[in-house]
Amino acid sequence: MQRVVLTNANLIDIDAGARPGATIDIVADRIEAVSFGGAPPRRPDARVIDLQGASVMPGLFNCHYHATYKNVGGGSAFPVGMDAPPGLQTLRAAQHLRLALESGFTGVISAGAPYAIDASLKLAVEEGTIPGPRIMAGSRDVSTTGHSQDLYYPWHWGDGSSPSINRCDGPDEFRRGIRAEVKRGAEIIKIFATGGHGVQGVPEKMELSREELAAATEAAHQRNAKIRAHIANKGGVMTALEVGVDVIDHGDGLDQECIDKFLETGAYLAPSMLYPYRVSQVRTGPFVDKMRADMDAMAKVLSVANKAGVRMVLGDDFGAVPLDHGTYADELDFYVNFVGIPVLDVIRWGTRNGAMLMGRGHELGEVKAGALADLIVVDGDPIADVAVLKDKSKLLAVMKGGAFAKDALEALQAPSRAALSVA
Repeated sequence: MQRVVLTNANLIDIDAGARPGATIDIVADRIEAVSFGGAPPRRPDARVIDLQGASVMPGLFNCHYHATYKNVGGGSAFPVGMDAPPGLQTLRAAQHLRLALESGFTGVISAGAPYAIDASLKLAVEEGTIPGPRIMAGSRDVSTTGHSQDLYYPWHWGDGSSPSINRCDGPDEFRRGIRAEVKRGAEIIKIFATGGHGVQGVPEKMELSREELAAATEAAHQRNAKIRAHIANKGGVMTALEVGVDVIDHGDGLDQECIDKFLETGAYLAPSMLYPYRVSQVRTGPFVDKMRADMDAMAKVLSVANKAGVRMVLGDDFGAVPLDHGTYADELDFYVNFVGIPVLDVIRWGTRNGAMLMGRGHELGEVKAGALADLIVVDGDPIADVAVLKDKSKLLAVMKGGAFAKDALEALQAPSRAALSVA
């Protein structure tokens, strides 16, 4: 049975902060013990690694993940999900999932994908065919005829659903549609409830009725699936929370009444603010002006929501221009250094909250005895400077279930590093 012992670690405790001098004893896929002070026990059967003060923290979660996105918004003549054959999209998605794992994101929760690609790749990761993070598989984009994503499909292409969207009209069709997505392997259903936030449609109006959204939510929960909704106005946020939606994506229009409802229901908010921020830096026009205004309003209220205890998660439209796959840690830097959220809170968004949303908060999202050994080792202190997580050269190791997905820990034993540690 494999045993790894990490000594002299700066443990990132997501509640207490940095705790130097930690020893983390890992047996097989789980953490057996975490201790402080004194010499670590001798383990002749173990690989013992002196981290020399490098930081150890839980693996991160991206909770709004589009594995198939590539150059979205870059001028393709086809709608998202129809821009390449399914085989090519699957290979791209596999590459992106590997990149997420190697970037320190040991878990991803989908915000939608065509052709049931998420579900297939989840199986491929679990059987060891490809490397990748833990996956909560997503669905096609579900909503009514003519909803914001459906507008990308000309009427003369036909009135049926497509590989990337599932058209439903009326509560009964939504129940049937959600059940079909679960049958295809979706564990979290993506509903387009409004336009806005980077897509067509009118952000101020709902794209489905309350009854349709309630039926969709009920059907998802009956099949033990979660449901998330793209929403860009206050009324939509309130309606979604009232009918039991699990995750609100974007949440433009958030105010104190919405915050109170989040706290009452325990739902999660994925603000996904980095994408509109990046777009506003490179584009102009009325559409971008609206995105910028929504982003500025959200930035002001987000600190209030965070202090109140609304459960936030990380994740954004990586793979859409100008947000490249592999730059996932940019989000933490953005929320800390642009929006002004305390660093330890943002780290909790990306660790414990993501694990809880995945339904695995009891064994992921923290470095503690009994937890699965999903860990990252960083040459630096993310609490002192969260931007260190953006530097791939500082990410020395990524461990998922006790197995190394990335292992550059020998760099810690280099003579120059050892001399620096003694000095």
